Amino acid sequence: MELSKLSKDVLSVIKPPVWDSYYYVSTLTRKAYEKVIPGLLLSDKSYNILDYGCGSKPYEYLFEGHISSYIGVDVGNNPKAEIKIQPGEHINVNSNEFDFVLSSQVLEHVQDVDQYMNECSRILKQGGYLLLSTHGTWQYHASPYDYNRWTCMGLKYLLEKYGFEVEMSVPILGQLALTSQLRLSFFNSFANMTGAAGRLLLAPVALIYQLKMMIEDAITPERVKERDSAIFLMAARKN
Repeated sequence: MELSKLSKDVLSVIKPPVWDSYYYVSTLTRKAYEKVIPGLLLSDKSYNILDYGCGSKPYEYLFEGHISSYIGVDVGNNPKAEIKIQPGEHINVNSNEFDFVLSSQVLEHVQDVDQYMNECSRILKQGGYLLLSTHGTWQYHASPYDYNRWTCMGLKYLLEKYGFEVEMSVPILGQLALTSQLRLSFFNSFANMTGAAGRLLLAPVALIYQLKMMIEDAITPERVKERDSAIFLMAARKN
């Protein structure tokens, strides 16, 4: 599907305007999912997919033409979610029902990680994939809470602990560029608190910082990004 055909709430997540403070990291995250998901799909097969903490379901489009069912699960009153749960509550679906579980920028907000990971494993079929992205390093962001950060090794250990084999790990935004992102995020918060004048000044500052981050990421060796990044996307198969 062409990105231009997606809804505004989805585009705000995966392709915000270039003057948006999170344009570059959002673009990198989208490209990481675009790199991973199509390679896991067989041309003649449709899949049952569960988006666990679905938000606006920003990556549903990547399964287009391969969807038997796509179910969104979320906490609170999210109109995009077919199933609404309370934190720590089990999902009312059968065990071994889904081919894919998506968990995009959710795990850092989960208080009971054991319960969440057990549920991911329970609902996946044998050989199914958990596509999980979460933060290695980031600023505090409560939605409504913010509990966790992982190193790449810690995240792999967590997945293996719950019976998954990590087949692919994609680092997103190296540490050098992250320092710029954190400064820009702080300025973004400050500008929005100061009203129209601050928001007017934010756009050119954000543009400059996007370019700065692109350069910083380009000069950061891949081996360094693999170890230290703002976000890690893991494709892990249930054993």
